[in-house]
Amino acid sequence: MLGLFKSRGSFLSRIIVAIVTVFVFSIILISIITYYYNSKINDKHTSDTYQKLLSQTNYNIETLYERVFQIGEQLLNDSEIIRGLYSNELNPVDSMKVESRIDEVVSANSYINSVYLYNGDTGRYIHTINKDVDIPTIDKQVTELIDVRKNMKKMLFLPHLQSYVYDSKSYNNHILSLIFTYSGTKNAIFINLELSAVLDLFNKMGNSAYSNFMIVDKKGLNIINSKQPDLFMHDSSDQEFISKVIQSEGNSNHFIDTIDGKKYLITYVYNEKLEWYLINTTSYEYLSKDSFIFLRNIILISLIVLLVSIAATVLLINKIYMPFGKVVKMIKFSRPFDTASEHYDDVEYVSDVFKGLIHKVTSLEDLAVKDRNKLKEGFLKELLNQEVSSGDYDIAANFHKLEIQLNTSNLRVFVLIMEGEYVNVSNQIDIRMSLVKNAVYELALRIFADNEGIEKIETGSHSMVLIMNSMEGSGLDDKLNSFLHQVEKIMSIQLKIGVGERAETAQGLWHSYETAKEALHYAFLNDNESVYDYDKIQSNVRSKFSYPVKLESTLLNHLKLNDCSAALEDINDLFEEIKDCSIKDIQATLKQIGSVIDKEFNSIVDLSPMYEGYQHASLTNVISSFTKVDSLKQYYHELVHFIIQELKGNRFRDSKEIVKQACEYIHLNYRKGELSADSVATTLNISIPYFSKLFNENMRVSFSTYVTNLRLAEAEGLLLNTTLRVKEIGEQIGFFNSTYFITVFKKKHGLSPNQYRQLKKAN
Repeated sequence: MLGLFKSRGSFLSRIIVAIVTVFVFSIILISIITYYYNSKINDKHTSDTYQKLLSQTNYNIETLYERVFQIGEQLLNDSEIIRGLYSNELNPVDSMKVESRIDEVVSANSYINSVYLYNGDTGRYIHTINKDVDIPTIDKQVTELIDVRKNMKKMLFLPHLQSYVYDSKSYNNHILSLIFTYSGTKNAIFINLELSAVLDLFNKMGNSAYSNFMIVDKKGLNIINSKQPDLFMHDSSDQEFISKVIQSEGNSNHFIDTIDGKKYLITYVYNEKLEWYLINTTSYEYLSKDSFIFLRNIILISLIVLLVSIAATVLLINKIYMPFGKVVKMIKFSRPFDTASEHYDDVEYVSDVFKGLIHKVTSLEDLAVKDRNKLKEGFLKELLNQEVSSGDYDIAANFHKLEIQLNTSNLRVFVLIMEGEYVNVSNQIDIRMSLVKNAVYELALRIFADNEGIEKIETGSHSMVLIMNSMEGSGLDDKLNSFLHQVEKIMSIQLKIGVGERAETAQGLWHSYETAKEALHYAFLNDNESVYDYDKIQSNVRSKFSYPVKLESTLLNHLKLNDCSAALEDINDLFEEIKDCSIKDIQATLKQIGSVIDKEFNSIVDLSPMYEGYQHASLTNVISSFTKVDSLKQYYHELVHFIIQELKGNRFRDSKEIVKQACEYIHLNYRKGELSADSVATTLNISIPYFSKLFNENMRVSFSTYVTNLRLAEAEGLLLNTTLRVKEIGEQIGFFNSTYFITVFKKKHGLSPNQYRQLKKAN
């Protein structure tokens, strides 16, 4: 047999050595892992099991608490009970009725030990225990418990002990009581629960010699100990593991600690309503026993498998290797390989030959797949660009021929834009981005696997199109949200997705594509979204649009008046006015407003700093370059501040100089009837409101009053120094309506022009 291994059988020899090595290594590794971690796994499994049991018992205890609480509420609502409780002098008949009522409660609920009705004024107890029993004697803590209950903020079970002898029989009852008290009185109702009712809930979890179940309150007072019932109301806070449980912050947990010199697994659950800790302690000796058994079985099974594998390998050598040697000879005879045969393993030789063949076949398959994908993508691009004139039948045939996994109707287009570290980088990472897009496509195939068809089309270095069978409603939203989350989590890139309108036929894909691209334009208004659904967007777009002419005029006037706050308010009103319009109307409106401002103020204010700083040649180009509406709004605010600052600084002319030029022009032309503030402002190349504001501030009178005073001053001289008629004087100074001239003159002097002339000459 060894000779067979040496004779051109080194590969088979290596197989046997590899098998032995792997199995030995596996045995060692499994043993180490089992030794170190199996106990921990056991701890976790056991802890989880007991936590479930404790949680279920916790729930059952809360249910029992609710039942006892309801019994107390029923007694509080019973008029006979309340009358018996509050009556200081109760006749025997009424006393029997009350006792009968509370006896019925105890009889109907097996877990209720007894009921006390305590009248604090008389110190009387009505109870369900044997009638000749004195409650303060058998239950020494009963009075103290009433004071404890009154100081509590919520209703809790209070533990105490009943101890008495009746009819030669001794009773020692462990009791949990809910005590109902009344503000302003010492009266109380005790609903006494048998501790055994709670202990029964623990017993249902099963008893074991290796584990113990306990209940302690927040102070460490022992309520239940399944192994040592006599520890009832015993202070256990001095035990280290009890102290750790009480000081823990979690509602449930587990840890390993030493109790009486032995290791135990401690598992606990906290009941916030009752302020109790439910605790289980399980012996670590019991937990580790299974680990050693498991380790022994693993080693034995591994050894058996190792021996069987070696035996099977040896037995199969003759049946496998001999035919294989004939195959090697046949291949070498038909295609000799350029290598030294004495140094070249037969298996390696055949392996290299088949690797070459497989590589060639795989290359041919890859080329075929790439060609088919190019044809498929080209055809789908033509559909998106509305370049296909074929009918529905021809389109369906092409879908089948190109293996396009889509229906020919009820389709939807999704445009994906990738954002993040790869965006706006040089073309050197195009190959990397191609890999990223392929990974995104693979994720889409996984997320939308039940959609029965999805195709990808490249549209740019950072964008792509997905076409899939249409989905509607919340199902689509949920899938898209899951898809976006996975892409960001796995590849650390963000996507913006435009969802187009549904295409009823494949020929309508171009429209779905256009609407998907248009939907993405709404990122201009809200860049925080990831999905822009055209249908949802259009449902919120205002159907009718009208250009805000009035707002435009108001804005220009406020700019000309240098009213910055009003102009900024106009800008805010403008953006608020158009926010519900279509994205095309919004962008066109904002561009038009910028164009109007440029045209109106370019001749009196140098606006070049407001666009050259953004590396653009005009104000309109800057406005068109913004991709976010908030940034554009901020730019408009900056523009308003800049224009008003330039106007106030009067970079080109001083306001006093403007008024001086206006006065000179008025003095030259006031005799002309067509003189007006409009004509003066036009001559000086400034706006009418701005001219009126400057004139009033500097001359302290309005333009019309100033011109009228000039005309009347000259009229006074002409009336006294000439014999011209009133009508002639009026026409000479700019009043071509003599009646209006007489009215204005009389308003100033209180006399008509003729009366004024006569009076002055007479004097």
